[in-house]
Formats: sequence, C-alpha cells, structure tokens
Amino acid sequence: MFLRIELYVILIFISLIILRAYIREHRSVNRDFLLAGLALVIMDIFEIISVFFPFSSYFFMHSIVVGMELILWIYLPYVCLRIIIWRFLGQEFLKDSTVKNLMLLPIFITTMMAVVSPFKNYLFKLNLFGEPIAGDYFFVLDIFVGLYTTAAFAVCVFSAVKEHSFDMRVKISVAGFFVLLLGGIQFIFGYFMSNFYIVAATLSVLFLYVEAQENRIFVDALTGLNNRNRFRMYLSNVMNNYVKVNMYLTYVDIDDFKKINDEYGHIVGDLSLRTVAESMLDLHSKFHYFIARLGGDEFAIISSHTDSSDVDVMIEDIKRTLKKKSEKNLPDISLNLSFGTTSLNQAGKTMNDIIRIADNIMYEQKRENKLKHAEADKAGSE
Repeated sequence: MFLRIELYVILIFISLIILRAYIREHRSVNRDFLLAGLALVIMDIFEIISVFFPFSSYFFMHSIVVGMELILWIYLPYVCLRIIIWRFLGQEFLKDSTVKNLMLLPIFITTMMAVVSPFKNYLFKLNLFGEPIAGDYFFVLDIFVGLYTTAAFAVCVFSAVKEHSFDMRVKISVAGFFVLLLGGIQFIFGYFMSNFYIVAATLSVLFLYVEAQENRIFVDALTGLNNRNRFRMYLSNVMNNYVKVNMYLTYVDIDDFKKINDEYGHIVGDLSLRTVAESMLDLHSKFHYFIARLGGDEFAIISSHTDSSDVDVMIEDIKRTLKKKSEKNLPDISLNLSFGTTSLNQAGKTMNDIIRIADNIMYEQKRENKLKHAEADKAGSE
C-alpha cells in the first residue's frame, strides 16, 4: 500500500513542477499542457483517496470519485489530440466550430453517462466490496479512446507525409509513437488498471515539456521561425552531409526598416517582421525551403532548386505574396526586400565563407535599391 502511495505522491510532485513552470511562462499555448497536468494531478489525488478511504466504508463518495475519474479518463486523450493538432496543423484548425464540437462530443456523452452511472450502471457499478467494475456500456469509453488516438495518429501521419525536413519528420514520428503508446496502454489496460497509464501519461507530459523548452532555444519568439542558432546548425548539417549541387543560401533584409521603426514605432515594426515571415511561410509548401530569422530585419532561406533560375522564381513569389499581405496588414507602408543568393556548392568555401558571400550580395542589392528609391523620390518631388 505504501509503495502505491509513494508512487502517486512522486507523480503529483512531477506534475506540479511542470504546472508551476507553465504558469510562470504565462503563455496561452501552454493551456492544453496545463489542463493535462491538472487532470493527472486530480487522478493521482483520487487514487490516494481510494487507498486511505476503503470503498466498502465510503460507498457514495467513491461513486462520485469514480465518475469524475472516468470523465478525466476521456479528457486526457482529448487534450492529447488538441496538442497534436496545435503542434502540426496550427491553432486556426482548433478554432473551427465543427472540429471543436466533434472533439468535445465524446466528453459530453461521457459526462452525461458518468452522472447517471451510480443509479443506472451505464459506465460502472460498485460490487459488494464497494470496488468499481465495468458497467453495461463501459465499452463506449474504449471506443472514444480509440477514436481520439486514431485521430491524433492520423494527424501525425498526414503531417509527416507533407513534411520535407528530416528533423521535423523525426519530431512528428516521436509524437506519433507517444500517441500510440498512451492510447495503447489506455485501451489495453483500461481504467480499472489505470496505474500504468497514469505513470506513462505523466512521463509523456514531462517529455513534451522538455521538448517545448528545447524548441524555445531554437525558435524565434516574434515570428515563430527558426532562429540563428538553428540556422547555423542546419546549414552546417547541409554543408557536411548533403549533396550541395542544387542547394542555395538566400539572405533577405527589409529595406529601410529603421525608418519604419522610427516613424511608426516598434509595434508596427514587429508587425512588419511578422508579415515578412508569414509571406515566406505561405510559400514553404511550394518550395520546401528552410527559413530562419537571424535577428533584427534579417532572414535566411536554404533551398533546393534543379535550376538556378528557380531561385529567381522563388524570390518573385515571395515579393508578390508580401505585397498582398502588406496591403492588408500595413496599408500605409511599402515593404520592400533585398535578396542575396549564392550556391552552397563552391569548392574550398567554408560555411562562414558562404554566409559572407550571400550577405555581401544582399547588401549590394540593398544599396542599389536605396539609390533607386532616392531617385524615384527625387523625380516625384520635381
């Protein structure tokens, strides 16, 4: 008995440490992690209650506890599905009312059945010793667990098929493994042997938290793009391990960004940066390139093209997409970009040499663009 109590106390402490870290970050995207952690803490507490208060002596209390646990039992795979969708399909998908209602339907049905189960034995019933056993329609919960797990795994498979980055495919595969692991444990062992699942779910939340912390090291907070650290890692990996014949590095810089900040303020400046980032992300599925924000108003693209002229097509598409987005987001500002592209396949050139070449070409175009804008302004004033 004491070993069982110690196990749940340890799990509660792990969950509370994770919850405290999430709450301190004050990030809305952590809500699903937070709710999953809270559900696990509550289930752990319920399990401890069942140890100290025998079923036979506290019959009605255990009916309430079991009903609440069964709701949480379905709520956890629901949260898992939300996290997978948010991570790989995006927040907008979760805002769709049809998707939201379909995802909540099993929880609503489970809640209604759990409420009446002490009287109708739908999901559970208590035997002569006051211990819970499966009710007449307990199989409905197994169906719901299977549906949530299948949907989450399907999102992982769909995302992996669409993804062209090897590193991202690995992350999606790991997520898919945990989805199957948790769903499999939950389905095979079931609620009445939930110890295995609670341990696995707690460790999975811990793993997701560690991965989220690692992502913060490599993701630019403002734009959501890769940051300079991940850019250098990725470029180094490409330079050392890939066939570089058709690989190109493109440096991108916003023209007159300091002027935008000075005249319109940093809020508009940040919106300009996000608009440029969104324009590049919109074309990611077409060109399958790696994008990073290097800092300030500088970005980098690592892309693969069968012909060097395709780089120009990519740049023109970015300009065209940016024009549409900036007209919508920043109607009073003209956002223009300077580009500097060079091939990665240059004998004797190191990674720093390649970066320097692309940077120099980009700044040369930046100077040319500045002269053109100055001449245009001069002609307009005359």
